[in-house]
Amino acid sequence: MNQMNITDIDLNLLKVFEALHEESSASRAALRLGVTQSAVSAALRRLREVYGDQLFVRTGRGLAPTLKANQLKPVVSDALNKCRQSLAMVDPDASHYEGRSVTLPHRQKYWTFCPFFCV
Repeated sequence: MNQMNITDIDLNLLKVFEALHEESSASRAALRLGVTQSAVSAALRRLREVYGDQLFVRTGRGLAPTLKANQLKPVVSDALNKCRQSLAMVDPDASHYEGRSVTLPHRQKYWTFCPFFCV
């Protein structure tokens, strides 16, 4: 069996995998991640190489996960959630944000703008 070293893998690919699985669309995954659709497509090509599987196939309604993608989803999401939890420990007040956020000055107060990703 060919073993893979975690240092050889771009772990950001896991965020793309999760977004593709949840959105079932490369364009919606790109919007969610704040990247271009071509960047998501390139990441999917790399994910396919890493896992040796198509992972997602085109359908009339977007992308459908393969059996392997469905098996990987809980493992990948659990790993990413653990990362999110560890980052929330740094700033517990910001733990309800996902994705990108920008703080904009407004007079003497600061307002946080978090497009698309605030929950």
